[in-house]
Amino acid sequence: MRTYLGFTAFLTWLGLLILLSLTAIGVAAQPTPWKDGFVVTEKIRLHYIEGGQGPLVVLVHGNAGSIHDFEFGTVQALETRYHVVAFDRPGHGESERTSQIGSVDDQARLLHDALQQLGMPHPIMVGHSWGGSMALAYALDFPDDVAGLVLLAPAAYPEHGQPFLLTAAGKVPIIAEFGALLSKLYIARPFLKGDLSTAFSPEGVPEPYYKHCAKTWLGRKQIKAYFEDETELDAALKSMVDRYPNITAPTIIVTGDADRVVPITENAYRLRNAIPQSHLVILPSAGHQLPETRPDSILSAVDSVGTMVAQTHAAGPVADAPIR
Repeated sequence: MRTYLGFTAFLTWLGLLILLSLTAIGVAAQPTPWKDGFVVTEKIRLHYIEGGQGPLVVLVHGNAGSIHDFEFGTVQALETRYHVVAFDRPGHGESERTSQIGSVDDQARLLHDALQQLGMPHPIMVGHSWGGSMALAYALDFPDDVAGLVLLAPAAYPEHGQPFLLTAAGKVPIIAEFGALLSKLYIARPFLKGDLSTAFSPEGVPEPYYKHCAKTWLGRKQIKAYFEDETELDAALKSMVDRYPNITAPTIIVTGDADRVVPITENAYRLRNAIPQSHLVILPSAGHQLPETRPDSILSAVDSVGTMVAQTHAAGPVADAPIR
């Protein structure tokens, strides 16, 4: 009996030692489970996901798009040392939208209110493409409530004119409805595949990503939101460009040298010269879809902004909001 108890005690001691060792090297510490939730602001339900622990990082997708854009490596990279929150913009993914919500300023206001409700102040804002425009609007409209910016292939300056049909689709609902009808008949899918090929070039479109987009981007609500967002963007950017020098938050602009969607000379380079505390990172052989193809570069950019925030932000370190 004494031998049995002694062996049991030895196994118990050995087990505790192994557990403590694994905890020390991080094996036993599992990532915080991701939360999938909704927050209501101005009677609009916004869908978001939340996970990880550390300084707060908020992700804003492009047009079209959804939270799913960041689930091909970006959230997995960031959650290792950040508290990450990603939102479906109004009308995209699982978020609702009303006719009064269209401009980047409207959507920045909704996002700010949502973050206030969730108790998540002073985020590092990460915006891709159209989401980069929205991150810029957020920094301009709420300068005291943004810790830093990471702008991924941002659309920062208005284009010289838009295709007539695109403008008409954003202004005349029946055209967007017709587009939704075509999508249900699978007529729109070849066009979607072509647009995605351009966005991912020089790399190929991941088949799982294409299948998800074909399933979720071509609904009536999403198509209508896409056209409205595109139509409203240029006017919003025209009102923003002269204010870019007012942005004081540490900013890193990340762009691919092979981007065929948002011209880097007319956007990233100009923005770098306009924002005083900004740095430009050009990724070789990279296209527009950086959240799916360059997640490690996004993590590096967020790390750099976090370091800049710690060094220059008078209010102290970035807020670490707990997950509820």
